[in-house]
Amino acid sequence: MKQQSNKQKLHATIGILGKITILTGALLLFDTLLGTLLSVDLWPFRIIVPGVALFFIALFMDEKNGVVWSIISSVTTMTGLIFWVNVMISYRASWAYTWTLIYPTAVGLGMLAYGALKTKPKLSRAGWNHIKIGLGLFGVFAVFFEFIVGLGGFALEFGWPLLLISLGLFAFTLSGFDIKQYRFSFKETDHDPSPDK
Repeated sequence: MKQQSNKQKLHATIGILGKITILTGALLLFDTLLGTLLSVDLWPFRIIVPGVALFFIALFMDEKNGVVWSIISSVTTMTGLIFWVNVMISYRASWAYTWTLIYPTAVGLGMLAYGALKTKPKLSRAGWNHIKIGLGLFGVFAVFFEFIVGLGGFALEFGWPLLLISLGLFAFTLSGFDIKQYRFSFKETDHDPSPDK
């Protein structure tokens, strides 16, 4: 019975991988053709599409590995999205602060998405804490580099007031913050196969 069950899982996994491979190839072909027709550089989708595909693969793994691969998927996808925006607006100096969208924001998105689909509230809460911190850091660093340092040539006289406001908003995101939820431990899910309540 176990061998038959393992064979069924193997066949199902191979089928899913086959579909994802075909879909990825089709999307990359579409990317190349569309980029040629529109004279637009769409190479970031070569990062985004595999990143999204990784998440669907992660859903069929055991929990410990699934969480790790969902995080890798989210980080990969977010990196591709940032590259895409930079290509569209031709502004790469934003990397000075957009890295906060990769860590901890994208890490939190991967945890939140996996936790929501697998009904793991603790994992979802840990992911949401990562996202709040990441977005707060993004806001603070964006204001600092754009309105105080002046990377994008914005009016610098608004810099310090905006920085104080962004720091205040960031402080609000940390109100009631629980460091134990932020430090999500994979050992908990590994030793507790039952769903969180």
